[in-house]
Amino acid sequence: MSPPAAPGFGMRRARREVVDVLERHTPDRRLDQLLHVRKQRQGRLDRERHDARRAWRDRRREANALKRRWREARQLAQTQWSAAREAFSEMRVTSGEFRKARAIYERMRKEAARLRVDSQQALRACRAAGAVFFEARRQAMQADRQQEKLGVLRDELRAAEAAGSAEA
Repeated sequence: MSPPAAPGFGMRRARREVVDVLERHTPDRRLDQLLHVRKQRQGRLDRERHDARRAWRDRRREANALKRRWREARQLAQTQWSAAREAFSEMRVTSGEFRKARAIYERMRKEAARLRVDSQQALRACRAAGAVFFEARRQAMQADRQQEKLGVLRDELRAAEAAGSAEA
């Protein structure tokens, strides 16, 4: 008989038992990426909401200023006309001066009517800006709720993953 050959020189090696080594599990980053994208979207929606609020406030300020100017113009025309009628009835002015006062009153009344129309248009624009703001606010709140839900889901998945790896 010949001496046993060294392993690797024609003889088979003895089979070793395979050791169960847990493979390193790469964490799934898709949810984190989704949360990151959603956070960027949330930031954009918050900026849009802020801009819409500022625009709405500017429109309200403008509408209030126009309304105030209209009321002042209307009051001034009324006061001027009352004074002209009173002066005419007390016979302090001539009929020519009264006609002139009446023409001035008519111009003032037309100007007040124009200011009223401008005020109404500004009010419509203000209401539209308010609707834009409340829609932007609704979208931002909805995105915020979705962000919270995704954060909770991510935390629960990590906790379940940690519990699963602790058991193994």
